[in-house]
Amino acid sequence: MKNCLIILYCVMSLSAFTQTTDRGHLSGSFDSYTQFYQKDEKINAILPQDKVGSNNFLKLDYTYKGFSAGVQFESYLPSIAGYPFNINESKLINRYFKYTAKKISVQVGDFYEQFGSGLIYRSWENRQIGINNALEGINVQVTPVSFLHVKIISGKQRKIFDRANSVVRGADATIDFSKLSKKENPKARIEAGFSYVSRYQQYTGPDVDFPATVRAAAARLSISGANASFGLEYVQKGKDPSINNNQDLGNGRALLVNGSVAAGKFGLNLTLRSISNMDFRGERDAIATSVPVNFIPALTRPHDYLTTNIYVYNAQAQGEIGGQADIYYTIGKNVKKPSRIGINFSHYRSLQTKNNIFSIGDNAYFRDLSIEWKKKWDNKLSSVLAYHNLFYNKSVVEGGIYDNITANIVVLNTTYKYAAKKSFRFELQHLFTQDDNGNWAAAVTEFNFAPSFSFYVSDLYNYDVTNTHYPNIGGSFTKNGSRFSVAYGRQRAGLFCVGGICRFVPAATAITATLTITFNSK
Repeated sequence: MKNCLIILYCVMSLSAFTQTTDRGHLSGSFDSYTQFYQKDEKINAILPQDKVGSNNFLKLDYTYKGFSAGVQFESYLPSIAGYPFNINESKLINRYFKYTAKKISVQVGDFYEQFGSGLIYRSWENRQIGINNALEGINVQVTPVSFLHVKIISGKQRKIFDRANSVVRGADATIDFSKLSKKENPKARIEAGFSYVSRYQQYTGPDVDFPATVRAAAARLSISGANASFGLEYVQKGKDPSINNNQDLGNGRALLVNGSVAAGKFGLNLTLRSISNMDFRGERDAIATSVPVNFIPALTRPHDYLTTNIYVYNAQAQGEIGGQADIYYTIGKNVKKPSRIGINFSHYRSLQTKNNIFSIGDNAYFRDLSIEWKKKWDNKLSSVLAYHNLFYNKSVVEGGIYDNITANIVVLNTTYKYAAKKSFRFELQHLFTQDDNGNWAAAVTEFNFAPSFSFYVSDLYNYDVTNTHYPNIGGSFTKNGSRFSVAYGRQRAGLFCVGGICRFVPAATAITATLTITFNSK
Protein backbone atom coordinates (compact mmCIF):
# COMPACT_ATOMS: atom_id res chain seq x y z
CA MET A 1 0.00 0.00 0.00
CA LYS A 2 2.88 2.35 0.78
CA ASN A 3 4.32 1.77 -2.71
CA CYS A 4 0.92 2.55 -4.28
CA LEU A 5 0.65 5.87 -2.40
CA ILE A 6 4.16 6.88 -3.45
CA ILE A 7 3.44 6.11 -7.11
CA LEU A 8 0.08 7.93 -7.05
CA TYR A 9 1.79 10.98 -5.52
CA CYS A 10 4.41 10.93 -8.28
CA VAL A 11 1.69 10.63 -10.91
CA MET A 12 -0.17 13.67 -9.58
CA SER A 13 3.03 15.71 -9.38
CA LEU A 14 4.19 14.75 -12.88
CA SER A 15 0.72 15.40 -14.33
CA ALA A 16 0.65 18.88 -12.82
CA PHE A 17 4.16 19.50 -14.12
CA THR A 18 3.34 18.56 -17.71
CA GLN A 19 0.19 20.68 -17.70
CA THR A 20 1.91 23.83 -16.47
CA THR A 21 5.25 23.60 -18.29
CA ASP A 22 4.34 21.98 -21.62
CA ARG A 23 7.18 19.50 -21.13
CA GLY A 24 5.41 16.50 -22.62
CA HIS A 25 2.30 14.44 -22.27
CA LEU A 26 1.40 12.07 -19.42
CA SER A 27 -1.36 9.50 -19.68
CA GLY A 28 -2.25 6.45 -17.69
CA SER A 29 -4.81 4.21 -16.09
CA PHE A 30 -5.55 2.39 -12.86
CA ASP A 31 -7.61 -0.81 -12.78
CA SER A 32 -8.69 -2.64 -9.65
CA TYR A 33 -10.72 -5.87 -9.47
CA THR A 34 -11.57 -7.11 -5.97
CA GLN A 35 -13.70 -9.98 -4.70
CA PHE A 36 -14.93 -10.74 -1.16
CA TYR A 37 -15.80 -14.44 -0.98
CA GLN A 38 -18.49 -16.20 1.01
CA LYS A 39 -19.00 -19.86 1.78
CA ASP A 40 -21.63 -21.47 -0.47
CA GLU A 41 -22.07 -25.24 -0.27
CA LYS A 42 -24.98 -25.23 -2.72
CA ILE A 43 -22.66 -24.57 -5.68
CA ASN A 44 -19.63 -26.36 -4.16
CA ALA A 45 -17.72 -23.10 -3.93
CA ILE A 46 -14.33 -23.69 -2.31
CA LEU A 47 -13.58 -20.80 0.01
CA PRO A 48 -9.99 -19.51 -0.48
CA GLN A 49 -7.70 -19.31 2.55
CA ASP A 50 -7.92 -15.54 2.22
CA LYS A 51 -11.53 -14.46 1.74
CA VAL A 52 -10.40 -11.42 -0.26
CA GLY A 53 -8.78 -11.45 -3.71
CA SER A 54 -7.63 -8.27 -5.44
CA ASN A 55 -5.86 -7.64 -8.78
CA ASN A 56 -4.58 -4.08 -9.32
CA PHE A 57 -2.82 -2.44 -12.26
CA LEU A 58 -1.32 1.04 -12.57
CA LYS A 59 0.02 2.05 -16.01
CA LEU A 60 1.84 5.28 -16.84
CA ASP A 61 3.02 6.56 -20.23
CA TYR A 62 4.99 9.74 -20.86
CA THR A 63 5.77 11.20 -24.30
CA TYR A 64 7.86 14.18 -25.33
CA LYS A 65 8.32 14.81 -29.04
CA GLY A 66 9.83 11.59 -30.44
CA PHE A 67 10.57 10.07 -27.03
CA SER A 68 8.24 7.99 -24.87
CA ALA A 69 8.59 5.92 -21.74
CA GLY A 70 6.27 3.93 -19.51
CA VAL A 71 5.94 1.68 -16.50
CA GLN A 72 3.34 -0.70 -15.12
CA PHE A 73 2.89 -1.51 -11.44
CA GLU A 74 0.88 -4.59 -10.47
CA SER A 75 -0.36 -5.64 -7.06
CA TYR A 76 -2.09 -8.94 -6.23
CA LEU A 77 -3.37 -8.95 -2.65
CA PRO A 78 -3.66 -11.92 -3.29
CA SER A 79 -4.85 -12.73 -6.82
CA ILE A 80 -8.54 -13.47 -7.31
CA ALA A 81 -9.77 -17.07 -7.08
CA GLY A 82 -9.36 -19.00 -10.31
CA TYR A 83 -6.58 -16.77 -11.64
CA PRO A 84 -4.11 -18.95 -13.55
CA PHE A 85 -1.35 -18.18 -11.04
CA ASN A 86 -1.63 -17.85 -7.28
CA ILE A 87 0.15 -14.54 -6.67
CA ASN A 88 0.50 -12.62 -3.42
CA GLU A 89 2.96 -9.93 -4.41
CA SER A 90 3.35 -6.39 -5.74
CA LYS A 91 5.97 -5.29 -8.23
CA LEU A 92 6.94 -2.66 -10.78
CA ILE A 93 7.15 -5.09 -13.68
CA ASN A 94 6.80 -3.49 -17.14
CA ARG A 95 9.22 -0.72 -18.13
CA TYR A 96 10.08 0.67 -21.55
CA PHE A 97 11.78 3.51 -23.39
CA LYS A 98 11.05 4.30 -27.05
CA TYR A 99 12.36 6.69 -29.67
CA THR A 100 10.39 7.28 -32.88
CA ALA A 101 11.64 9.10 -35.97
CA LYS A 102 10.26 9.32 -39.48
CA LYS A 103 11.59 5.99 -40.77
CA ILE A 104 12.72 4.19 -37.65
CA SER A 105 11.64 3.42 -34.10
CA VAL A 106 13.61 1.73 -31.34
CA GLN A 107 12.08 0.42 -28.14
CA VAL A 108 13.96 -1.18 -25.26
CA GLY A 109 12.46 -2.77 -22.18
CA ASP A 110 9.07 -4.44 -22.21
CA PHE A 111 6.91 -4.28 -25.32
CA TYR A 112 4.01 -5.94 -27.13
CA GLU A 113 4.19 -6.92 -30.78
CA GLN A 114 2.40 -9.05 -33.38
CA PHE A 115 3.38 -10.61 -36.69
CA GLY A 116 0.48 -11.03 -39.11
CA SER A 117 -2.61 -12.43 -37.39
CA GLY A 118 -0.50 -13.69 -34.49
CA LEU A 119 -0.41 -17.34 -35.60
CA ILE A 120 3.39 -17.26 -35.50
CA TYR A 121 3.98 -14.56 -32.87
CA ARG A 122 2.03 -12.25 -30.61
CA SER A 123 2.86 -10.69 -27.26
CA TRP A 124 -0.10 -9.10 -25.53
CA GLU A 125 -1.84 -8.46 -22.22
CA ASN A 126 -5.20 -9.89 -21.22
CA ARG A 127 -5.79 -9.00 -17.58
CA GLN A 128 -9.08 -10.86 -17.25
CA ILE A 129 -7.63 -14.14 -18.50
CA GLY A 130 -4.26 -13.67 -16.81
CA ILE A 131 -1.98 -13.41 -19.84
CA ASN A 132 0.94 -11.01 -20.08
CA ASN A 133 3.78 -12.33 -22.22
CA ALA A 134 5.46 -8.98 -22.90
CA LEU A 135 8.94 -9.36 -24.34
CA GLU A 136 11.77 -7.73 -22.40
CA GLY A 137 14.44 -6.81 -24.90
CA ILE A 138 14.59 -4.69 -28.02
CA ASN A 139 12.11 -3.91 -30.79
CA VAL A 140 13.41 -2.12 -33.89
CA GLN A 141 11.08 -1.07 -36.70
CA VAL A 142 12.30 0.41 -39.97
CA THR A 143 10.55 1.79 -43.05
CA PRO A 144 13.46 2.23 -45.50
CA VAL A 145 11.10 2.88 -48.41
CA SER A 146 7.43 3.74 -48.44
CA PHE A 147 6.27 0.25 -49.45
CA LEU A 148 8.37 -1.79 -46.97
CA HIS A 149 8.05 -2.08 -43.20
CA VAL A 150 10.43 -4.28 -41.18
CA LYS A 151 10.24 -5.35 -37.52
CA ILE A 152 13.08 -7.02 -35.58
CA ILE A 153 12.58 -8.27 -32.02
CA SER A 154 14.65 -10.11 -29.42
CA GLY A 155 14.18 -10.71 -25.72
CA LYS A 156 12.82 -12.80 -22.88
CA GLN A 157 9.12 -13.30 -22.23
CA ARG A 158 7.48 -12.17 -19.04
CA LYS A 159 6.45 -15.08 -16.77
CA ILE A 160 4.27 -13.72 -13.96
CA PHE A 161 6.81 -11.56 -12.04
CA ASP A 162 9.84 -13.29 -13.57
CA ARG A 163 11.19 -14.05 -17.03
CA ALA A 164 11.05 -17.26 -19.04
CA ASN A 165 14.37 -19.12 -19.23
CA SER A 166 14.46 -18.79 -23.01
CA VAL A 167 15.16 -16.18 -25.68
CA VAL A 168 12.65 -15.31 -28.41
CA ARG A 169 13.90 -13.69 -31.60
CA GLY A 170 12.01 -12.72 -34.71
CA ALA A 171 11.74 -10.60 -37.84
CA ASP A 172 8.75 -9.54 -39.90
CA ALA A 173 8.53 -7.73 -43.24
CA THR A 174 5.42 -6.27 -44.86
CA ILE A 175 5.38 -5.16 -48.49
CA ASP A 176 2.58 -2.85 -49.61
CA PHE A 177 2.39 -3.29 -53.39
CA SER A 178 -0.28 -0.61 -53.74
CA LYS A 179 2.33 1.99 -52.81
CA LEU A 180 4.38 0.95 -55.83
CA SER A 181 1.58 2.15 -58.08
CA LYS A 182 1.72 5.66 -59.51
CA LYS A 183 -2.01 6.06 -58.89
CA GLU A 184 -2.90 8.20 -55.90
CA ASN A 185 -5.92 6.07 -54.95
CA PRO A 186 -5.57 2.53 -56.31
CA LYS A 187 -8.77 0.48 -56.40
CA ALA A 188 -7.20 -2.39 -54.51
CA ARG A 189 -4.58 -2.70 -51.80
CA ILE A 190 -2.26 -5.69 -51.97
CA GLU A 191 0.09 -6.59 -49.12
CA ALA A 192 2.46 -9.51 -48.62
CA GLY A 193 4.21 -10.42 -45.40
CA PHE A 194 6.96 -12.76 -44.25
CA SER A 195 7.81 -13.68 -40.65
CA TYR A 196 10.47 -15.66 -38.83
CA VAL A 197 10.51 -16.53 -35.11
CA SER A 198 12.86 -18.67 -33.04
CA ARG A 199 12.83 -19.71 -29.41
CA TYR A 200 16.02 -20.91 -27.78
CA GLN A 201 15.86 -22.77 -24.45
CA GLN A 202 18.86 -24.64 -23.14
CA TYR A 203 18.53 -28.43 -23.08
CA THR A 204 20.60 -30.57 -20.73
CA GLY A 205 19.00 -33.99 -21.28
CA PRO A 206 20.48 -37.14 -22.80
CA ASP A 207 18.99 -36.78 -26.32
CA VAL A 208 21.74 -35.38 -28.57
CA ASP A 209 19.20 -34.62 -31.32
CA PHE A 210 16.79 -32.70 -29.10
CA PRO A 211 15.94 -29.27 -30.66
CA ALA A 212 17.09 -26.60 -28.22
CA THR A 213 16.07 -23.99 -30.78
CA VAL A 214 12.58 -24.12 -32.29
CA ARG A 215 12.10 -22.16 -35.51
CA ALA A 216 8.92 -21.04 -37.28
CA ALA A 217 8.30 -19.20 -40.55
CA ALA A 218 5.16 -17.68 -42.05
CA ALA A 219 3.96 -16.06 -45.25
CA ARG A 220 0.79 -14.06 -45.79
CA LEU A 221 -1.09 -12.21 -48.49
CA SER A 222 -3.99 -9.77 -48.23
CA ILE A 223 -6.03 -8.09 -50.95
CA SER A 224 -8.64 -5.48 -50.09
CA GLY A 225 -10.89 -3.29 -52.18
CA ALA A 226 -13.87 -1.04 -51.64
CA ASN A 227 -16.39 -3.87 -51.15
CA ALA A 228 -14.38 -7.07 -50.72
CA SER A 229 -11.23 -8.45 -49.10
CA PHE A 230 -9.24 -11.67 -49.06
CA GLY A 231 -6.47 -12.88 -46.75
CA LEU A 232 -4.26 -15.95 -46.63
CA GLU A 233 -1.62 -16.92 -44.04
CA TYR A 234 0.49 -20.08 -43.68
CA VAL A 235 2.79 -21.00 -40.78
CA GLN A 236 5.36 -23.80 -40.56
CA LYS A 237 6.89 -24.60 -37.15
CA GLY A 238 9.84 -26.90 -36.50
CA LYS A 239 10.08 -29.79 -34.06
CA ASP A 240 9.01 -28.69 -30.59
CA PRO A 241 8.55 -31.66 -28.20
CA SER A 242 6.94 -30.59 -24.91
CA ILE A 243 4.59 -31.80 -22.21
CA ASN A 244 1.70 -30.11 -24.04
CA ASN A 245 2.08 -32.27 -27.18
CA ASN A 246 3.26 -35.44 -25.42
CA GLN A 247 6.82 -34.95 -26.71
CA ASP A 248 5.66 -35.00 -30.35
CA LEU A 249 8.57 -34.60 -32.79
CA GLY A 250 6.34 -33.66 -35.71
CA ASN A 251 6.36 -30.24 -37.34
CA GLY A 252 3.63 -27.70 -36.65
CA ARG A 253 1.47 -26.22 -39.39
CA ALA A 254 -1.31 -23.66 -39.61
CA LEU A 255 -3.40 -22.22 -42.44
CA LEU A 256 -5.74 -19.25 -42.09
CA VAL A 257 -8.03 -18.00 -44.87
CA ASN A 258 -10.50 -15.15 -44.54
CA GLY A 259 -12.64 -13.12 -46.88
CA SER A 260 -15.44 -10.59 -46.83
CA VAL A 261 -17.95 -9.08 -49.24
CA ALA A 262 -20.27 -6.11 -48.72
CA ALA A 263 -22.83 -5.12 -51.34
CA GLY A 264 -25.67 -2.81 -50.45
CA LYS A 265 -27.81 -4.49 -47.81
CA PHE A 266 -25.82 -7.72 -47.89
CA GLY A 267 -22.62 -8.64 -46.09
CA LEU A 268 -20.59 -11.85 -45.80
CA ASN A 269 -17.54 -12.70 -43.68
CA LEU A 270 -15.85 -16.09 -44.02
CA THR A 271 -12.97 -17.52 -41.95
CA LEU A 272 -11.33 -20.94 -42.33
CA ARG A 273 -8.50 -22.27 -40.20
CA SER A 274 -6.64 -25.54 -39.83
CA ILE A 275 -3.86 -26.12 -37.29
CA SER A 276 -1.67 -29.02 -36.24
CA ASN A 277 0.86 -29.15 -33.40
CA MET A 278 0.87 -25.36 -33.02
CA ASP A 279 1.17 -25.08 -29.23
CA PHE A 280 4.17 -22.72 -29.12
CA ARG A 281 5.43 -21.72 -25.65
CA GLY A 282 8.36 -19.82 -24.22
CA GLU A 283 9.19 -22.87 -22.09
CA ARG A 284 8.75 -26.57 -22.88
CA ASP A 285 7.13 -27.35 -19.53
CA ALA A 286 4.73 -24.38 -19.56
CA ILE A 287 1.11 -25.23 -18.83
CA ALA A 288 -2.30 -23.50 -18.79
CA THR A 289 -1.99 -19.97 -20.24
CA SER A 290 1.69 -19.54 -19.32
CA VAL A 291 4.11 -17.80 -21.73
CA PRO A 292 2.47 -18.38 -25.13
CA VAL A 293 4.59 -17.33 -28.11
CA ASN A 294 1.76 -17.30 -30.64
CA PHE A 295 -1.95 -16.45 -30.57
CA ILE A 296 -4.64 -19.03 -31.36
CA PRO A 297 -8.10 -17.74 -30.38
CA ALA A 298 -11.38 -19.56 -30.86
CA LEU A 299 -12.69 -18.17 -34.15
CA THR A 300 -16.35 -18.40 -33.21
CA ARG A 301 -18.99 -15.83 -32.57
CA PRO A 302 -18.46 -14.02 -29.23
CA HIS A 303 -21.52 -14.31 -27.00
CA ASP A 304 -23.16 -11.68 -24.80
CA TYR A 305 -25.80 -13.71 -22.97
CA LEU A 306 -25.81 -15.87 -19.84
CA THR A 307 -27.11 -19.02 -21.54
CA THR A 308 -24.97 -18.73 -24.70
CA ASN A 309 -21.86 -18.52 -22.51
CA ILE A 310 -22.45 -21.90 -20.85
CA TYR A 311 -20.94 -23.90 -23.72
CA VAL A 312 -18.14 -21.94 -25.40
CA TYR A 313 -15.36 -23.22 -27.61
CA ASN A 314 -11.67 -23.22 -26.71
CA ALA A 315 -9.33 -23.63 -29.72
CA GLN A 316 -7.41 -26.91 -29.90
CA ALA A 317 -3.84 -25.96 -30.79
CA GLN A 318 -2.77 -29.59 -31.17
CA GLY A 319 -5.13 -30.14 -34.07
CA GLU A 320 -8.40 -28.82 -35.47
CA ILE A 321 -9.99 -27.80 -38.75
CA GLY A 322 -13.00 -25.56 -39.22
CA GLY A 323 -14.16 -21.99 -39.47
CA GLN A 324 -17.13 -19.69 -39.37
CA ALA A 325 -19.35 -17.71 -41.70
CA ASP A 326 -21.27 -14.52 -40.91
CA ILE A 327 -24.09 -13.34 -43.15
CA TYR A 328 -25.86 -10.00 -42.66
CA TYR A 329 -28.86 -8.63 -44.50
CA THR A 330 -30.85 -5.44 -43.93
CA ILE A 331 -34.57 -5.79 -44.63
CA GLY A 332 -36.65 -2.98 -46.08
CA LYS A 333 -35.86 0.60 -47.05
CA ASN A 334 -36.73 2.45 -43.85
CA VAL A 335 -33.37 3.71 -42.51
CA LYS A 336 -35.05 5.15 -39.41
CA LYS A 337 -36.51 1.77 -38.42
CA PRO A 338 -33.92 -0.74 -39.62
CA SER A 339 -34.49 -4.47 -39.46
CA ARG A 340 -31.43 -6.70 -39.75
CA ILE A 341 -30.96 -10.45 -40.03
CA GLY A 342 -27.65 -12.01 -38.99
CA ILE A 343 -26.70 -15.66 -39.46
CA ASN A 344 -23.55 -17.18 -38.02
CA PHE A 345 -22.32 -20.73 -38.47
CA SER A 346 -19.13 -22.03 -36.86
CA HIS A 347 -17.87 -25.59 -36.94
CA TYR A 348 -14.65 -27.24 -35.74
CA ARG A 349 -13.60 -30.87 -35.77
CA SER A 350 -10.55 -33.16 -35.64
CA LEU A 351 -7.99 -33.77 -38.35
CA GLN A 352 -8.32 -37.10 -40.12
CA THR A 353 -4.54 -37.52 -40.35
CA LYS A 354 -2.18 -36.09 -37.77
CA ASN A 355 0.00 -33.28 -39.18
CA ASN A 356 -2.16 -33.09 -42.33
CA ILE A 357 -3.98 -29.77 -42.05
CA PHE A 358 -6.05 -30.51 -45.16
CA SER A 359 -7.66 -33.67 -43.76
CA ILE A 360 -11.12 -33.55 -42.17
CA GLY A 361 -11.66 -35.96 -39.29
CA ASP A 362 -14.74 -37.74 -37.98
CA ASN A 363 -14.67 -36.30 -34.45
CA ALA A 364 -16.72 -33.09 -34.15
CA TYR A 365 -15.54 -30.60 -31.51
CA PHE A 366 -18.00 -27.73 -31.74
CA ARG A 367 -20.85 -26.42 -33.88
CA ASP A 368 -22.95 -23.30 -33.43
CA LEU A 369 -25.68 -22.13 -35.79
CA SER A 370 -27.25 -18.84 -34.73
CA ILE A 371 -29.92 -16.68 -36.32
CA GLU A 372 -30.43 -13.17 -34.97
CA TRP A 373 -33.08 -10.61 -35.86
CA LYS A 374 -32.51 -7.01 -34.76
CA LYS A 375 -35.37 -4.57 -35.11
CA LYS A 376 -35.72 -0.89 -34.23
CA TRP A 377 -39.45 -0.26 -33.90
CA ASP A 378 -39.24 3.47 -33.27
CA ASN A 379 -37.00 5.99 -31.50
CA LYS A 380 -37.80 4.39 -28.13
CA LEU A 381 -38.15 0.65 -28.66
CA SER A 382 -35.72 -1.89 -30.14
CA SER A 383 -35.43 -5.64 -29.80
CA VAL A 384 -33.21 -8.64 -30.57
CA LEU A 385 -34.55 -12.14 -31.09
CA ALA A 386 -31.93 -14.91 -31.38
CA TYR A 387 -31.87 -18.67 -31.81
CA HIS A 388 -28.85 -20.97 -31.36
CA ASN A 389 -28.40 -24.61 -32.17
CA LEU A 390 -25.11 -26.00 -30.87
CA PHE A 391 -23.05 -29.13 -30.47
CA TYR A 392 -20.37 -29.25 -27.75
CA ASN A 393 -17.74 -31.94 -27.28
CA LYS A 394 -17.14 -31.40 -23.60
CA SER A 395 -14.44 -34.08 -23.35
CA VAL A 396 -12.26 -32.29 -25.91
CA VAL A 397 -12.97 -28.67 -24.98
CA GLU A 398 -12.77 -29.01 -21.18
CA GLY A 399 -10.79 -32.23 -20.79
CA GLY A 400 -12.04 -35.39 -19.15
CA ILE A 401 -14.64 -37.99 -20.08
CA TYR A 402 -18.14 -36.64 -20.73
CA ASP A 403 -21.07 -37.22 -23.06
CA ASN A 404 -21.44 -34.86 -26.01
CA ILE A 405 -23.97 -32.06 -25.63
CA THR A 406 -26.60 -30.84 -28.08
CA ALA A 407 -28.59 -27.76 -27.11
CA ASN A 408 -31.00 -25.13 -28.43
CA ILE A 409 -31.08 -21.59 -27.06
CA VAL A 410 -33.66 -18.82 -27.49
CA VAL A 411 -33.00 -15.21 -26.42
CA LEU A 412 -35.26 -12.15 -26.41
CA ASN A 413 -33.56 -8.83 -25.64
CA THR A 414 -35.67 -5.64 -25.54
CA THR A 415 -34.55 -2.06 -24.86
CA TYR A 416 -36.97 0.79 -24.19
CA LYS A 417 -35.76 4.41 -23.99
CA TYR A 418 -38.42 6.12 -21.94
CA ALA A 419 -36.53 9.43 -21.65
CA ALA A 420 -33.66 11.24 -23.36
CA LYS A 421 -30.97 9.62 -21.19
CA LYS A 422 -32.91 6.84 -19.52
CA SER A 423 -33.50 3.30 -20.75
CA PHE A 424 -34.79 -0.04 -19.55
CA ARG A 425 -33.49 -3.36 -20.90
CA PHE A 426 -35.06 -6.75 -20.32
CA GLU A 427 -33.82 -10.20 -21.38
CA LEU A 428 -35.47 -13.61 -21.35
CA GLN A 429 -33.38 -16.66 -22.22
CA HIS A 430 -33.80 -20.41 -22.30
CA LEU A 431 -31.40 -23.26 -23.05
CA PHE A 432 -33.03 -26.58 -23.98
CA THR A 433 -30.98 -29.79 -23.68
CA GLN A 434 -31.36 -33.35 -22.45
CA ASP A 435 -27.59 -33.62 -21.83
CA ASP A 436 -25.18 -32.52 -19.11
CA ASN A 437 -27.12 -30.51 -16.47
CA GLY A 438 -30.25 -30.21 -18.57
CA ASN A 439 -32.32 -27.06 -19.09
CA TRP A 440 -31.41 -23.52 -18.07
CA ALA A 441 -33.46 -20.32 -17.90
CA ALA A 442 -32.24 -16.77 -17.41
CA ALA A 443 -33.61 -13.26 -17.01
CA VAL A 444 -31.90 -9.87 -16.88
CA THR A 445 -33.32 -6.47 -15.95
CA GLU A 446 -31.20 -3.37 -16.44
CA PHE A 447 -31.81 0.35 -15.89
CA ASN A 448 -29.46 2.91 -17.47
CA PHE A 449 -29.31 6.59 -16.55
CA ALA A 450 -26.78 7.94 -19.06
CA PRO A 451 -24.05 8.84 -18.73
CA SER A 452 -23.48 8.11 -15.03
CA PHE A 453 -25.57 5.33 -13.48
CA SER A 454 -26.52 1.76 -14.39
CA PHE A 455 -28.23 -0.95 -12.32
CA TYR A 456 -29.07 -4.57 -13.09
CA VAL A 457 -30.56 -7.73 -11.61
CA SER A 458 -30.08 -11.14 -13.24
CA ASP A 459 -30.65 -14.80 -12.54
CA LEU A 460 -29.39 -17.91 -14.31
CA TYR A 461 -31.38 -20.95 -13.18
CA ASN A 462 -30.69 -24.62 -13.79
CA TYR A 463 -34.13 -26.04 -12.98
CA ASP A 464 -33.54 -29.48 -14.45
CA VAL A 465 -30.71 -31.33 -12.64
CA THR A 466 -29.07 -29.18 -9.99
CA ASN A 467 -32.07 -26.93 -9.17
CA THR A 468 -29.66 -24.05 -8.61
CA HIS A 469 -30.05 -20.30 -9.04
CA TYR A 470 -27.13 -18.01 -9.94
CA PRO A 471 -28.54 -14.59 -9.02
CA ASN A 472 -26.59 -11.34 -9.34
CA ILE A 473 -27.33 -7.73 -8.54
CA GLY A 474 -25.10 -4.79 -9.26
CA GLY A 475 -24.60 -1.27 -10.48
CA SER A 476 -22.00 1.15 -11.78
CA PHE A 477 -21.16 4.84 -11.66
CA THR A 478 -19.21 6.58 -14.43
CA LYS A 479 -17.77 10.07 -14.31
CA ASN A 480 -15.40 11.43 -16.95
CA GLY A 481 -12.58 8.88 -17.14
CA SER A 482 -13.54 6.95 -14.01
CA ARG A 483 -15.88 4.02 -13.49
CA PHE A 484 -16.79 2.19 -10.29
CA SER A 485 -19.01 -0.88 -10.15
CA VAL A 486 -20.11 -3.27 -7.42
CA ALA A 487 -22.04 -6.53 -7.67
CA TYR A 488 -23.08 -9.42 -5.47
CA GLY A 489 -24.00 -12.92 -6.52
CA ARG A 490 -22.98 -16.36 -7.65
CA GLN A 491 -20.41 -17.27 -10.29
CA ARG A 492 -20.96 -20.46 -12.26
CA ALA A 493 -17.97 -22.79 -12.66
CA GLY A 494 -16.87 -23.15 -16.26
CA LEU A 495 -14.87 -21.61 -19.07
CA PHE A 496 -14.51 -17.84 -19.05
CA CYS A 497 -13.42 -16.41 -22.43
CA VAL A 498 -12.21 -12.98 -23.53
CA GLY A 499 -11.14 -12.35 -27.11
CA GLY A 500 -11.35 -16.02 -27.99
CA ILE A 501 -8.95 -17.12 -25.20
CA CYS A 502 -10.38 -19.02 -22.24
CA ARG A 503 -9.53 -19.97 -18.68
CA PHE A 504 -11.48 -22.03 -16.17
CA VAL A 505 -13.15 -20.12 -13.33
CA PRO A 506 -14.35 -21.86 -10.15
CA ALA A 507 -17.79 -21.60 -8.60
CA ALA A 508 -17.94 -18.68 -6.19
CA THR A 509 -20.27 -16.44 -4.26
CA ALA A 510 -18.79 -13.02 -3.75
CA ILE A 511 -19.08 -9.27 -3.63
CA THR A 512 -17.17 -7.93 -6.63
CA ALA A 513 -15.92 -4.35 -6.84
CA THR A 514 -14.14 -2.84 -9.84
CA LEU A 515 -12.55 0.58 -10.27
CA THR A 516 -11.15 1.98 -13.52
CA ILE A 517 -9.52 5.40 -13.79
CA THR A 518 -7.99 6.85 -16.95
CA PHE A 519 -6.30 10.22 -17.15
CA ASN A 520 -4.59 12.41 -19.70
CA SER A 521 -2.56 15.53 -19.05
CA LYS A 522 -3.75 17.22 -22.25
